[in-house]
Amino acid sequence: MARTFKKLCKSSLRNSWPIYFLAFITLATGMFFGSLGVHALQVDTSGQLSQYLDDFVNKASNVIIDRPQVVKNTIFNNLLFIGIIYFLGLTVIGTPAILALLFARGYSLGFTVAFLTREKAGEGIILTLSSVAPQNILLIPAIFLASVAALSFSWLLIKRFGNSKLPVMSGLIGYHVLMLIVCSISAAAGLVEAFITPELIKAAANFIKM
Repeated sequence: MARTFKKLCKSSLRNSWPIYFLAFITLATGMFFGSLGVHALQVDTSGQLSQYLDDFVNKASNVIIDRPQVVKNTIFNNLLFIGIIYFLGLTVIGTPAILALLFARGYSLGFTVAFLTREKAGEGIILTLSSVAPQNILLIPAIFLASVAALSFSWLLIKRFGNSKLPVMSGLIGYHVLMLIVCSISAAAGLVEAFITPELIKAAANFIKM
């Protein structure tokens, strides 16, 4: 699977680099505006979020986690997000929605990281590394690749309107193979979020309270 995935990525990057660039710019722009969104928060809202964060850190080491339920929820949510991108890629009009979803995920990530680091400085970096980074090391690349694949296939369908002889089947097969691999990575990110991230958060919370 790893060899097939590597081959698909190389071929896709060679043939669809403008789409990779567009997806990267969209994700990066979302992260940028997410970080700006922190500075646009009202004082009351910022204070409430900061208080919630303090309460979370104080209680994190004592929280009992229902791991089966967390696994179920995280994997379901990850696969649902990928599934939406997948179905949008099968349509000709799905491109703006795919980019909007990618922007929204970037905004969410940028906002979270910026808020943690602004409110807690060095402690915020520790919280970011323990609570945000572990699952997103897998999930963000998976979402990025899913978006690129969906945009590429949607663009192929658009081009086929101008040339009915343009082959689609090979692209469709490659699209499904890549999406299956992306779903596997997303599921792995869910397992990380359920089994590894909570332990890292507890360790980080205990360290911060020292």
